[in-house]
Amino acid sequence: MSEIENQKHKYQWWRWLFVPIVPPLTGLAGGVAFHLMQWFGMKMAGGYSEEGWVFLYFMPLVTAGFVGWAYSWSAAIVAPSAQFKASLTMTVLLFSFAVFACFVAITGAEHSRFESVSVVLMSVAAAVGGIIALNGIKKAYSGEL
Repeated sequence: MSEIENQKHKYQWWRWLFVPIVPPLTGLAGGVAFHLMQWFGMKMAGGYSEEGWVFLYFMPLVTAGFVGWAYSWSAAIVAPSAQFKASLTMTVLLFSFAVFACFVAITGAEHSRFESVSVVLMSVAAAVGGIIALNGIKKAYSGEL
């Protein structure tokens, strides 16, 4: 790394404060925007309804995968250095939250079996999205490892 890049990274320490804040916000906002985009596309095609299996079962899985992907990438983009390590750490936190959500959904008496299966499948989709993002981040920032 050149001296100019070292100076540049030296004065961007404040970006580390946003690493735990930005990924959940990005995942939430990106998930809502992605789901709305899917819904709008579904309405423009005219062949699907909001009571159909595509809207009720498939679109939430794809959206959950996108949330995991956006969550991991936003951690890498916000971090001033060690982007892969920051993204890996935040993705592990996402996985931990997903495992906790699965545990609550499965053991909770207020959830039906269908809701529990939905939570587990969406957690797996978010995990797969996060893993796909980590693969891309590793390739994009391969010089840092």
